[in-house]
Amino acid sequence: MNTQVSPTATATWIQKTLAPVETAANKVNGAMYGNPTPTAMGTDAYQSSAVAPATTKVPLYQFFDDRMRPPHRLDGKIASRLSIIGVNDSADFLKVANTPFKRKMISYLAAGLFLNKQDRQYADYQISAWAGQADLMRTGADLSTARLMQVSGAGDVVSLSRYRGGLDKGIFYAAMAANAIQYGYHMPSQSAVSQLIDRAANTQPEVRWY
Repeated sequence: MNTQVSPTATATWIQKTLAPVETAANKVNGAMYGNPTPTAMGTDAYQSSAVAPATTKVPLYQFFDDRMRPPHRLDGKIASRLSIIGVNDSADFLKVANTPFKRKMISYLAAGLFLNKQDRQYADYQISAWAGQADLMRTGADLSTARLMQVSGAGDVVSLSRYRGGLDKGIFYAAMAANAIQYGYHMPSQSAVSQLIDRAANTQPEVRWY
């Protein structure tokens, strides 16, 4: 007797199993941090052939302010210096941080030339993380979802597109659900995540890491 379980069936089972977790996580996080403003991506309506929307973007100060991690004194310094040269939102940031050379320039010119080793490592790491989040927002993801996707293993549009298979989507969604509870992020619906993954697969790469 053939007892093999298909990837599609497994993905469906994962999604159904995690539905109560999604609801519970959002109730807990809503009680602790307040409910996020609803967005178009918060709906369960899923169009597999949907055209990717215009890039989602947020003001620079909001982009650099993540309540799920400890604040750092360099965050405000980087934001302030970038605003002087006309970088005012997350989309602008991506344009000036989409190559290794540009990110290193931001690290030295915006974070400071004479940082100690620990601060330099923080600046380099965080600037790369912000670049990845801004890249993920090109799929239409809001900032919270982009951050959650990043801590769940999708650092940019290219890596997100690798989860396009049915089973891969289910596994990635499970990772997002676990991290939503651990870090306190709002958990988007399964259909919204599926749509973002499909959009990522049809979005041209913009960030270079090497």
